[in-house]
Amino acid sequence: MFDNNNVLAGGISKDILEVLVSRDQLVLQYLPIPRGRVEQWLLRDDADIACFLNPAWVEQAEQLLWSLALFSTRQVIVRRSSSPAIQKMTDLLGKRIGTDRGFSYPEFDMMFSQGLLIRDDAISLESNLGRLEKQRLDAALTVDLAFQYYQQKHDSEGLAADTLWTQPDTIYCALNPHQPELAQQIQQILQQMTEDGSIAKILQRYKPTQALPRSDN
Repeated sequence: MFDNNNVLAGGISKDILEVLVSRDQLVLQYLPIPRGRVEQWLLRDDADIACFLNPAWVEQAEQLLWSLALFSTRQVIVRRSSSPAIQKMTDLLGKRIGTDRGFSYPEFDMMFSQGLLIRDDAISLESNLGRLEKQRLDAALTVDLAFQYYQQKHDSEGLAADTLWTQPDTIYCALNPHQPELAQQIQQILQQMTEDGSIAKILQRYKPTQALPRSDN
């Protein structure tokens, strides 16, 4: 999550990384790169780690190193509360959908390429949801934890989210394959954080008391 000056202000990845570096002699530097470039930066030895990823979301997953599974999340479709619930793919036909620039959506990519859905990229969730509230989008794609955190920080009564009909996604950190010793060090710390409950404690900050509605179609 970014503040009004587009400075990184919070988020699950930020929280995980800050706990990670506090446990060893590591220095943390955030690199403000578009999501679509993260994979290449890791492969070129220009970055060491990128979190909140799944191998299915990148093109060259087999060339990267991966952490253990950290947690799972569900994709959601955010709409205006005044709009009907989205329960199946046909409910979106012809709609303009807010997406993250450089992000792959395996369940939707064919529909986008065929023009059955209109993909409209933005650099952040905040941008997409702002455009949705202004009726410049019909819906926006994100994940449950991101939207729930947004709800905690903003007045979002005009928005609602429907859980996508796909299976939950397992979330990992992708690691630079050119730094195997550092990658092993990071993997060990992330495993400790999973086993001692640190990851679960971070996730709890982003979870609301009520679950999002779910579609099983």
